[in-house]
Amino acid sequence: MASLIESNIFPVPVGSYFDIKNENLYLVYAPLSDNALIATPDNVEEMENYLKDNTLVKNGDINETMESLLDHDPEKCAARLDSPDSFTRLAILPNNVCNFNCSYCYAAQGRSGKVVDKNVLKATLDHFIDPERITPPQVLSVSILGGGEPLLSWDLVKFLIEYSTELAGKYGFTLTFSLVTNGSLMNDEIIKILKTISVSVTISFEILEEIQNKQRGQYNLVCQTIDRLISNGLVPKFRSTITPDNVALQKEMVEAVQNRFPPVNNIMLEVVTDADSFKSTHEIKEFYNQYIEHFFMAYNLGLKLGKNIECSASRNFYLLVERFCPGEFALTPEGDISMCTRITSPLDTGFEDCIYGKVDENGAVQINHDQFRKLADENVYSKEKCKDCFAKWHCGGGCLAQKYVYKDEVLDLICDFTRSFTKRMILDKLEKQYLEFYNVSLREAVMNNKNI
Repeated sequence: MASLIESNIFPVPVGSYFDIKNENLYLVYAPLSDNALIATPDNVEEMENYLKDNTLVKNGDINETMESLLDHDPEKCAARLDSPDSFTRLAILPNNVCNFNCSYCYAAQGRSGKVVDKNVLKATLDHFIDPERITPPQVLSVSILGGGEPLLSWDLVKFLIEYSTELAGKYGFTLTFSLVTNGSLMNDEIIKILKTISVSVTISFEILEEIQNKQRGQYNLVCQTIDRLISNGLVPKFRSTITPDNVALQKEMVEAVQNRFPPVNNIMLEVVTDADSFKSTHEIKEFYNQYIEHFFMAYNLGLKLGKNIECSASRNFYLLVERFCPGEFALTPEGDISMCTRITSPLDTGFEDCIYGKVDENGAVQINHDQFRKLADENVYSKEKCKDCFAKWHCGGGCLAQKYVYKDEVLDLICDFTRSFTKRMILDKLEKQYLEFYNVSLREAVMNNKNI
């Protein structure tokens, strides 16, 4: 006989959210059916009894509720990648060179000055956009990222855009491009080509002048780039790193975007991954608590302004994943193929673990399928601590790169943060549903014992 948790139905104490004893009310969450409700301890007991023998349950509402909670939606599950040959996204890091010196940079220790060989780049594109590997018509995407600043190798970036576009047209693939840049090197030629190909541009940008200049630098120059992009009809996305310096300023950051760059509607406010940003585990715990409070202030302001405010935790909330990310086919400047775009240099901690292939200058693409399978299988099924966690289908066992940055006690705090964040997302969703369908808040409904 399966229990609630074994059936992927998770009772989570939430009484404190309603200013009562925490164990007096439960959030019952069934991620695989995308259902949640507020229940009393007696309700939870009846749900457990239903799984033991539903003929013993006299409450018809419980029977109906359980049928709904157990009605899984397989279409919501993110596809599992069983082979490198299944990838429809190629990540390319053209170089390990940068013109910035960001205070929290995850790639700084791996900054080798290496630039990818053009023949290696060409061979990788030939491999990726190949009808013998994956059948057209199929949407393929190429992401141009940094372990450095990709536009420092503009000739290579231009080549890969033009050559891959030619290959896609030849074989009948639809091809999309994205570029992540620090925004300091745009010129008319670059903007023209990016616009012609409809490249999605993300600027790594801290938005507030004081924070940008402290953490990244060149605020005025980056603002000029953003203005030029917008004036050319190429509205960028922003990716901001949230550190102790700006964790309480997230709402202010959204307000600043509305005032300074109103066309920008996509803002990612992502938690920093950097052990040196914190002096103690207590400081990290307080940071995560502040992050949740201020992220949701920014998130709700974004809803009012018509802006999409997100982070990896909010993005994954709308998915069901076995791994935090599906994994990458990421070409490094050295010609290696990495499972993680954050671990791409031989100087990076975890490099040997994350590499599962190599592209040589003669055009040979070598894949270690056993190593890929080992990496892909590091997921919610392989981690004991994920077994009974209600957030596991959104967390996917956590980010691969973080385990090489933080000690176990910090990784445990990240798990706590993910659970708290996910619980807040569920409760906010319920709040909106109650207002829409019953014209009362969730809190009012619960405290009046109505509609629950």
